[in-house]
Amino acid sequence: MLVNRKIAERMAKYADLKENDIVLEVGCGTGNLTAILLRSSRVIGIEKDLKMIEKLKERFKNEISNGRFRLIHADALDIDFPIFNKFVSNIPYEISSPLIFKLFRYKFDLAVIMLQKEFAERLCKEDSRLGVISKAYCTCRILEVVGRENFRPVPKVDSAIVLIEPKPKITVKNRDLFEKFVTFAFSMKRKRMQTIVREFKKVCGIELNLDATLAFRRPEEIGASGFMRVVDDIRTG
Repeated sequence: MLVNRKIAERMAKYADLKENDIVLEVGCGTGNLTAILLRSSRVIGIEKDLKMIEKLKERFKNEISNGRFRLIHADALDIDFPIFNKFVSNIPYEISSPLIFKLFRYKFDLAVIMLQKEFAERLCKEDSRLGVISKAYCTCRILEVVGRENFRPVPKVDSAIVLIEPKPKITVKNRDLFEKFVTFAFSMKRKRMQTIVREFKKVCGIELNLDATLAFRRPEEIGASGFMRVVDDIRTG
């Protein structure tokens, strides 16, 4: 749980909240970030823990009553997200990957998210499955690193606030094929691309035209644009 109010206030500032924004927050906890978001915008909160739900209902009974705060008791991974235009959350770290991939499926203006520092770095770089696939959906950057001492209980790792904007860094012809091949490639990340392409054809029946400049590189070495070049040359074998 984030206990440093100044950091929560900066998260809201990074989101550049306006009165007509609808903010989606996943994992409201006791509502410290929620309270700051409600100063500027309407908020929809998704919280899984029933004990937290009861505390949030009591703390924000007025905002719930007047429609400024909508509280949903659910697992964020199991429900369709309501309409929102900004996503601001200190999300449970154990669901970071599936939640980020789910977020990519929705239309929104921007997201400001607290993530584990290591996860945030992988998201923003291009040397992992997460980092490469994300570039077909968004651009992202780390806004600041947040020390572990700002949380209770104190975790074993530091965190980072990440800005995500739905402006794809690359444009691929077929995202499903792109994600399928990137996932396959990073499952064999110790192999070189020429071997991966050959195995992909055997397993999936799809042949690729592999640029000679990429043949002897490993998946973490070719970046999102390299994967785009390979996947956009896919043809049915």
